[in-house]
Amino acid sequence: MKIRQSMLVTIMLCVLVELAQSQEKKETKKSADDDDVIKVTSNLVSLDVIVKDKKGKAITDLKPEDFTVFENGVAQKIDFFDSTLSSGPEAQPTTATTTATGSTEPKPRAPTSFPRNIIALVLDGQSTEVANLKHVREGMVKYIRERISDSDSVALFSISGGLQLLQTFTQDKGKLIAAVEKAYYSSTVSKTSEARGLSEDIRAMRESIASGPELVGGTVPGPGVSNSMAAQALIARHVLEQYIALRSTLGAQQTRPVLAALAAIAEGLRAIPGKKTLVMFSQGFVAPETLDWQVQSTIDIANRANVAIYIIDSGGLTGGAPTSGALVSGSPLGAISGGLEMEQRRRAGAGESVFDITRQEGLNRQQDLLYRISEDTGGHFIKNTNDIAGGLERIDAEVRSRYTLAYRSTNPNFDGSFRKVKIEVRRPDTTVFTRAGYYAIPPTQVIPFSPDDRKLLANFASMQANPTLPLSLQLASYRSREGFYIVPLSFEIPPAAVQFDRKGDRERLQLEVLGVVRTDGEEKILSRLGGNFDVALTVQQYESILNDKIFYRQDMQLYAGNYTLDLIVRDRLSGKVAAKREKLVLPVDDSDFWATEAVLSRHAEPVKQTARNGDVFSEGGVQIRPSPSREFHAADNLIIFFRLYNAALARDSKKPLVRVTVTLMKDGQQATRPLDYQLTEPATEPVPHLTFAKYLKLTGLAPGKYSAVIESRDIVQQKVLKQESSFVIVP
Repeated sequence: MKIRQSMLVTIMLCVLVELAQSQEKKETKKSADDDDVIKVTSNLVSLDVIVKDKKGKAITDLKPEDFTVFENGVAQKIDFFDSTLSSGPEAQPTTATTTATGSTEPKPRAPTSFPRNIIALVLDGQSTEVANLKHVREGMVKYIRERISDSDSVALFSISGGLQLLQTFTQDKGKLIAAVEKAYYSSTVSKTSEARGLSEDIRAMRESIASGPELVGGTVPGPGVSNSMAAQALIARHVLEQYIALRSTLGAQQTRPVLAALAAIAEGLRAIPGKKTLVMFSQGFVAPETLDWQVQSTIDIANRANVAIYIIDSGGLTGGAPTSGALVSGSPLGAISGGLEMEQRRRAGAGESVFDITRQEGLNRQQDLLYRISEDTGGHFIKNTNDIAGGLERIDAEVRSRYTLAYRSTNPNFDGSFRKVKIEVRRPDTTVFTRAGYYAIPPTQVIPFSPDDRKLLANFASMQANPTLPLSLQLASYRSREGFYIVPLSFEIPPAAVQFDRKGDRERLQLEVLGVVRTDGEEKILSRLGGNFDVALTVQQYESILNDKIFYRQDMQLYAGNYTLDLIVRDRLSGKVAAKREKLVLPVDDSDFWATEAVLSRHAEPVKQTARNGDVFSEGGVQIRPSPSREFHAADNLIIFFRLYNAALARDSKKPLVRVTVTLMKDGQQATRPLDYQLTEPATEPVPHLTFAKYLKLTGLAPGKYSAVIESRDIVQQKVLKQESSFVIVP
């Protein structure tokens, strides 16, 4: 959650959901709240199993009859068994059988020549610093030369702002080594040094503020504090908030591409038979609390595809202690004292709750997610070693000691409940390592939901027909790379419509946001949006927000096509709820001159940090915040924002020439004279376009309903586009 301060304080909850889509079908993301589980959509359950003796040595000579599988205490028949790679024999296939749901489905069986060991090597260029690439490269090359065999198929990926496939799955060691060299010279986008510098600056500012003058309520000078001292302290606190906001943004920028990449690779391997392993080289990242659902989603997707994720710390050997000298808990949440009041633990400042701050503070906080992702998918996290090849050898030995078992559950009721799985081995003094169980998701449900989510979705029609929470929703769309769109979803809620809970000197607000995206006309859910948001406002922030709207924005990345969005927003304190359904049409890119729907706004502020320059609503060094309610005062400036694509180039200047005319109308009559603007300077990223971002003064206009009539004329090819955007001027 991000609290932004300008002339008016708003609550801005910013997250990004990427719908990573293949050329033929859109891939999906899933979300859940529990760890160490598998997600399935049929009653065939696959498990990787490692068995060790009392000395910790892997046992590799077991047969199918040596294993017994129990689900919720009920014995299950093993329908598929793949021995360890170390023991030699291929998987033991079985014939097709009738499933518990009545359909006939063949057991997974790899072709005789199909590699049994599928390995994806992934270099996290988002976090790995250039200085550490050398030993990563050397370790990978040694592993490929010495450990890759005829039973292995290996691919190499790089994450540098997005997922790059450097080498498709192959058994050709020469091609793999060449891809490693390419990754070494192309991975130069690490933000780790920037994040480290920000954390050091934040720590220094906190220490300075702690030793400075006392401010009552955060703003009023305490006893013996002069006004000048109070002003300096207040400035220091505002600067600290800006730094924390930037750190939160940077953390999200590092985290999102990595999670999206891991999910995409795992989902791509889902239908592939064999032992499936993903090895990522990363220095780690700290995700804000709002991205917890995406972390769990990535784990769920990997478990569902039976892909074990191993992570090697590409930072190598580390040492020392926290520079602050504070005692640091070994647990990511251990530093949140149980002696603190709950509202104190959840206080938010500049985008980070105390939970987020705890994640950032102390030694190696960026490794917490690496532990979680690897351990919860059946892999391990290897750190504090410069011997990358040695780490890969440890992983390789474990991978070659894994059995794969599959069974069809005797319980045909796939109701989404958790089912415990226990595996016993008929050999004394052994220890079995596998996952604890799985969630039985119905075959038709791609995205898993919690029981509360399912209840909300089941009541969508009733909530849509009888809303109790006023909600203004707006969807915009802007072309990204070829075939894709960035779709910002924004909504506003009047602060008087929600309930605040005062705790101490803070006003607490709790919102639950749930959205689902479907292909229009289909029931299949492509992705879920939103989350549970809890924010505590200072007195100053609370008083400011009363004069504005509660604002939420979430960006989606979608492939061209027609979609339906169902959105539910619930105020958890009052129980008020709103539900809206919107259609979204994203046309396939062509050569026609066209414009996006105009976004109206009354909020703009300078872009202070370069990290935000890529925002779709940034233009000319100014950040615009949409106003979905389209309510304005006569003292406001009416900001109009839209983009134009495929404007023709003039023969002489080689530039486009577009004239935009804006006229404000009221009751069918002109309220202002037409205003003309010329657009001639196109932007090239992410695709060529012209941006219209202008403001009109509303001074002197009477309250009432208005519309902005917008005409965009391509002078070169004499094409005209017209659109009309309504708004209200309130007293």
